[in-house]
Amino acid sequence: MGEASVLRYDDVPLDDFMVSLAQHEQDVRVGFLPKAAHLKEARFSVRRPADLRPVEIYLLQETEALSQTTETFLIVAGGGEASREIRELALALRDFLAARGEPGLLRIDPRYGLVCGSALEPVDPSIRWDRPGAYAALYLTQDPASPSLAVLEYVPSEMQKRFSDLFAKYNGVPPKKPSLFGGAWTRLTKAPAAAGPESARKVTYKLLKLVAQFLGARSLAPATISVIYRGLEPADVPKVLLDSRHSVTSTGRYDRFLASLGDLT
Repeated sequence: MGEASVLRYDDVPLDDFMVSLAQHEQDVRVGFLPKAAHLKEARFSVRRPADLRPVEIYLLQETEALSQTTETFLIVAGGGEASREIRELALALRDFLAARGEPGLLRIDPRYGLVCGSALEPVDPSIRWDRPGAYAALYLTQDPASPSLAVLEYVPSEMQKRFSDLFAKYNGVPPKKPSLFGGAWTRLTKAPAAAGPESARKVTYKLLKLVAQFLGARSLAPATISVIYRGLEPADVPKVLLDSRHSVTSTGRYDRFLASLGDLT
């Protein structure tokens, strides 16, 4: 595989992945999983009744082009009918990670509030109905001025108090105005641009393990995990334990779970 090669596993049983991760942590030289430096994105899926959309947790990262600020974040997503469940899970996940050394702040959308796509607690009073999908975003930062969190200036003046109240309610700190550079969120909510230089790797096996532990603590099962690795050479994956039927390799394709967060709503 070449420098820009992609190795992707989809819908691996979570228990199988955790066994491989445990072996990898005991001796990384053997290569039971690719090295963490190649880990790009991950997605956990929890099965629900056939007529309901799965609940999913994405681990993603974006780098703001001008400031080169890398934002690492988690998305809790599901159907619009699951808005209350999404809010509860996002809050519980925030507290679970913070208690284990990974504090974060929840993004308040300029229109929808905490749960984007939901009429549960909107900033914009004209929103009355849920969209087909909904999600909440948790950023692994303690800085309310982080580019994708500091969106107060994008809120109409008559709604800014509502936005500020929700931000303080869920984060315990007041919002800050955006920096000159804007944020990674802008790129995620628009059509994808041409790929630039690789950003620093921020999604880690530690985070994957913590999310798996969270799902176990909440009795959310059965669950699967999907992972994307990028920039591998053949020597990086000599003895991966995961079932190859779940995998696909390519040179640059399939390296994102989402072209845009709009796909979730």
